[in-house]
Amino acid sequence: MMRYNDVLMRTVALGVLLAANSAEAQNAASGDARSGSEDVLQDIVVTAQHRSENIQNIPIAVNALDGQTLKNRGVTSSEDIAEFVPNLQISLPYGVGSQPIITIRGVGLNDVSTNNAGPNGVYIDDVYMSSPASQSFQTFDLERVEVLKGPQGTLYGRNTTGGAISYISARPTDEPSASVHASYGSYNTYQVDGFVNGPLDDRVNARIAFNHNGSDGFMKNLQTGQRQGGTDDYAVRTLFEIKPSDDLTLLLNLHWGRQQTLPTPYHEVGTLDPSTGGFCSTAQVQASSCVDAYGYHGPSNLYKGNYNRTEETTVAANGASLRADYSLEDVTLTSITAYESSRRTDPEDSDSEPLRLLEIDWGVTSKSYSQEFRAAGGDAALHWVGGLYYMNEILWQNQTSRAFQDLDLVFGPGAGEGVALVGGDTSRQRTSAYAAFGQTDFDVADGLRLTLGGRFTHEEKTFATIGALSLETNGAFPAATPIYAANEKLENNAASWRAALDYEVEPDIHVYTSVATGFKSGGYNGGFLASNPVDAATQLRPIQPEKVTAYEVGFKTDLLDRRLRFNGAAFYYDYTNMQVYNLTPASNPGDLPVSVLVNAPTATIKGVELELSAKPLSGLTTSLNLGYLDARMGNFNLGGVTTSLENLTGNRLPSSPRVTAIAMADYAIPLANQATVTIGTSASYRTRQFFDIRNNPLLVQGAYWLLDAQVRYSSPGGRWSLGVFTKNLTGTKYITYGADLSNPFGFIQQVAGAPRTVGIQATLHF
Repeated sequence: MMRYNDVLMRTVALGVLLAANSAEAQNAASGDARSGSEDVLQDIVVTAQHRSENIQNIPIAVNALDGQTLKNRGVTSSEDIAEFVPNLQISLPYGVGSQPIITIRGVGLNDVSTNNAGPNGVYIDDVYMSSPASQSFQTFDLERVEVLKGPQGTLYGRNTTGGAISYISARPTDEPSASVHASYGSYNTYQVDGFVNGPLDDRVNARIAFNHNGSDGFMKNLQTGQRQGGTDDYAVRTLFEIKPSDDLTLLLNLHWGRQQTLPTPYHEVGTLDPSTGGFCSTAQVQASSCVDAYGYHGPSNLYKGNYNRTEETTVAANGASLRADYSLEDVTLTSITAYESSRRTDPEDSDSEPLRLLEIDWGVTSKSYSQEFRAAGGDAALHWVGGLYYMNEILWQNQTSRAFQDLDLVFGPGAGEGVALVGGDTSRQRTSAYAAFGQTDFDVADGLRLTLGGRFTHEEKTFATIGALSLETNGAFPAATPIYAANEKLENNAASWRAALDYEVEPDIHVYTSVATGFKSGGYNGGFLASNPVDAATQLRPIQPEKVTAYEVGFKTDLLDRRLRFNGAAFYYDYTNMQVYNLTPASNPGDLPVSVLVNAPTATIKGVELELSAKPLSGLTTSLNLGYLDARMGNFNLGGVTTSLENLTGNRLPSSPRVTAIAMADYAIPLANQATVTIGTSASYRTRQFFDIRNNPLLVQGAYWLLDAQVRYSSPGGRWSLGVFTKNLTGTKYITYGADLSNPFGFIQQVAGAPRTVGIQATLHF
């Protein structure tokens, strides 16, 4: 710990020294270049602390992407933003339409069950998305996205230990406007989105935004000749801003979305020796020389397979929120009332082979209600905010698994007797969360500002589940027999706090330090449980709350007359009872892999982030973001349901590459007729990462680069634009998730990342 603290202090000292050495030159620079000039870096205004502030002036590690940047970079869904934020990973374990696994600075939960929200909150217009299935959605007509790093325990509705991602929609204005954007590219991929905005009368403004994404998908089904894994999404959002009086503003948000498409199939990699039937070595598996339990060897091409399931994935979501802001003389009162509903069914071709080896039907429905009250006030020397929060969610799961159903076809009649099975699991989970929170920041000396915040949380969770199993008997499957049933209740209380110091060395140079604690409530294993009732009861033991203490130091600077921005942060997280997930292999013949959700006693995360933005030439904007991460388990022995203890001490946390790097450049070239050609490029790099806590060498993605590019022509006045783009220009092959089902099925599941795509796009403003 002492050694790492020394590294932290050296990092900050270096940043302060660089900033201080540049300050004199900056102050001596001529001219009045400010944020309104095109030749300087623009101010980025965020609401990370529930008020509008320059991102450079707040003692918080936050990355922000504005709506135009999102559109220029081809961001169409919530998981796309990970390509542009250091130390952020977002993967979809079932492909398009599935719930995301979000990891910020190594903090995440790779549980594929649909009842456990991860340690990173997802907010849309200040409304927490409680169901994991609702956290993957289309992004359109956004003002910006903010990624907050570190525990969010004093301001945000749901306490989180890792961070928060906040999506902010563009609000209605009283200036009539409209826009439509369309793109078309590889794999018959298209997008159409737009908005209409303007006043309905003197006190009501409205904005209607829409989006439609379509694609055949880049995975090829050799059985049918069709492509799979595409999209067929529709979404509409309507905002009404109503001002009944000069002191009261209401914002009504009504939204609806739907997706219906062939699901993204896995790439199957066999793990059994075709000669002996035993397990292959790691080298043999990586050489693609092995087969699954049926003896099937799939195509080595990452984007092709023989898939026997062609049912569609369906996702439907809708909701409404009402925000009221009432201004008194010295205080602003805010109320946010929200209702969210989502439903997802996913017919997973789990084995990705022609016969029925393993198939799972995932079904989840969630309905949630939340209410937040806030009061805020103060002035330039002191600001405060406090509030109350309540959330109630009911979540239903309906899951069916089918295993070895074609065993008789492969090994002869009777081979499936007592082995082939149909299993069912239904559950109902109810979560009630209550919280009181507050934060204040005030000047304690000239240029020195102190932030203090606290929160008390009480959560109640009930979980009722029933499991049933039917084994093949005389070539048929009789009525399922109940194998487990439970009705559990869990309550957690916790207090969390934050303290930060921010010192203004110069008007554009800030250094800060902070200490924050975070809390994530306990929960239940919502996956398939063991067929043995004793083992199932073990799986149903609730996991305990996880807690973290996070230390951070950093600096934020605008230099060289605001043509250079250099920010940095170093952090250290100390975890207790970190919640971790593992898919435990079968231990006995006839058993299936089972989900294990447990607490790791300790974990530590150390890291550094650097951000460099510059405008070296008129029209040229460049940025470089670097992230370094060392995220590891402490002393931890993982015990399976029926397996012996496995020492995982020192293992790297899932989805935590040691280094991430993101570089972007945009060069706007003025033409003689006042039109503009803009050339944009972005590159992202990630070192090796594991997809499970066991650091399985078969569940790893090596280091890789992704390169995107765009060229866009904008007409005089910017009324319309036309461009071409490419994503993954070099055709890098990589995976975004993996699962080991070697025992007893004999294969590894891999989710392929998107290959190279090219396309054209156009935008028209009215």
